[in-house]
Amino acid sequence: MKKTFSALVSVVLLWISLISCAANNAINQQQVDNQAIISNYEELTDSVMSGNKVPGLIAGVWAPDRNLVWIKAKGKANMAFGEVMKDDYRFRMGSLTKTFTYTVLLQLVDEKLLSLEEKLSKYFPDFPSADNVTIRMICNHTSGIFNYNKSTLFTSQMSTNPLKVWNPQEFVDIAKSQPYSFPPGSSYEYSNTNTIMAGMIIEIITGHSVAYEIKKRIIEKLNLNNTYYPDDNFFWGRHSHGYGWFGWSGSDPTADVTEAFDPSCAGAAGAIISDIYDLKTWIEAAVKGTLLSAGMQAQRQTPVSSTDIFSYGLGLGSIKTSNGSYVWGHDGQIYGYRSIAYHWPVKNVTIVISFNTAIEDPSLLMVQMFGKMNEYP
Repeated sequence: MKKTFSALVSVVLLWISLISCAANNAINQQQVDNQAIISNYEELTDSVMSGNKVPGLIAGVWAPDRNLVWIKAKGKANMAFGEVMKDDYRFRMGSLTKTFTYTVLLQLVDEKLLSLEEKLSKYFPDFPSADNVTIRMICNHTSGIFNYNKSTLFTSQMSTNPLKVWNPQEFVDIAKSQPYSFPPGSSYEYSNTNTIMAGMIIEIITGHSVAYEIKKRIIEKLNLNNTYYPDDNFFWGRHSHGYGWFGWSGSDPTADVTEAFDPSCAGAAGAIISDIYDLKTWIEAAVKGTLLSAGMQAQRQTPVSSTDIFSYGLGLGSIKTSNGSYVWGHDGQIYGYRSIAYHWPVKNVTIVISFNTAIEDPSLLMVQMFGKMNEYP
């Protein structure tokens, strides 16, 4: 009996040893793989910085399932004074603001204060053909409503008086004077006017400003302490300067436009300021549906097709990966800044990137970074 027991113990100990050895080998291999990924990220971001097209960047990659976190700031936060970029600097997030605005609107739907199938005419009775537009259409950009940013009235005002304080109704009036891009619900076209209207609906229903509702419902709930909806052109705290107007022929791409315009020009569609750490927390919450019901989140992530690779849901975009899964998030552009934040549920990976220029797009960099992660188990 003793010999049998002793043999059994030996087998068990050998089994444990083999498992431990295999686990250690797996951990060691993951560390090697992670180093290869990080080296690639360094090369990719160095390449972005070459040629001085991007004054500075901040990038963050979080992949907890493979024990990898990579945070990097490169270049200058302020070219005039040679200030080095820091990873915790704030920046204007541009259209990532839309993810906040639409989340609040979807919360109101959850609370039965409106329906996605309601007609836009309920809130904008004087808007042309508003009986043919639903709230869902302004959330997934299938309304066909004209994008106010494309109007010569808007661009001329911004070029001559960028500190003008805009009222959202002015954007609706611009769109009202233009024809629909297509019959409502028949196609997809991204329009900032849709989100401006969503923000105005929030204010009609709640009696509060969209800034207040975003703060109370999202920023404070998730402790996004470095995120705020500005009410003037100034920054609070440490931040990256932003360079270059966009969409203006002949404009100087090196012009410091950090506080040269009033963010009301973007409003509920693009005004919010944040940093990569808060955006990491936020985009994960948005993609996981932390602040919405399960049913509403499922609707949010039922996208309309834009291209074979990119689709848009209710205030969230999706990009199809090479293995058929999807990363979810949003990008942002505003004068002086471009940013992007996406979460990949299948791999549990989050990437947030900010460029302090309006000219260069961080989307390709993000896709390359996700692609590198996909090369390893």
